[in-house]
Formats: sequence, structure tokens, C-alpha cells
Amino acid sequence: MIKSLLKKKGGTRILNKYSWAFQTFIDNIKLVDIVMSNGTFTWNNKKRRSVSGGLKLDRFIISEDLMLKDKDIVARVLPFGGSDHWSVQLEIQGIGTPRNRPFRLENIWLSHPDFINNIAN
Repeated sequence: MIKSLLKKKGGTRILNKYSWAFQTFIDNIKLVDIVMSNGTFTWNNKKRRSVSGGLKLDRFIISEDLMLKDKDIVARVLPFGGSDHWSVQLEIQGIGTPRNRPFRLENIWLSHPDFINNIAN
């Protein structure tokens, strides 16, 4: 879903009611669409340049509150992998504060067939 014509190249240059609803939803609950550091579009129609189209379909939307806490947030489009979609990556540094919490074993771990071997290694 695109939320702005700035996130679209080629094709029909109008937003449908769903795009407007998506943008309104993001604004109303005070979310932030993280800007990709190295590109805008995450999908293309794989046509020749003269008729090619692109959209920003993949995105990271986070709370404004997270943006205000001195976090280093970087979103990027990963190298082309052959699909019509590019993968995207989000890195957030500075989340949480290290604490001296005791180790807690989760019982579900014991059901994994390699658990004991992994611990031994």
C-alpha cells in the first residue's frame, strides 16, 4: 500500500481511498514511516526503463515515542535479489538498558532435538 504519490513512479497518478485511509491511520495514531537511507522504491514492475514503474510497498512504521529516545534507527533497501521486491532491513541501536537479570530457562527449548548438544558445544 502506498501512502503518497512521492512513493510511486509510473502508472496511474492518483491515490485510491485505501491509500488515503492508510495515511490517515498512520497520522491518527502518531506513527512514523522510517525513510530508507539508500532508496525509495521497494518494488518494480521489471519493465523497460521507458515504461517501468516503482512503488514503496515495504516499510517500517514505528511509534513517535521510539523516535524521541535517542535511538539510532537506520532503514535500508538491500541489494537486488532477482525478485520484483527488494528486501528491507531495519537497525535500531540503543534499545533497552543492560541489566543484571538472572538466566531463565524456557521449557520449550528442551523440546528441540539439538538443545543438549548445542549447550554442550
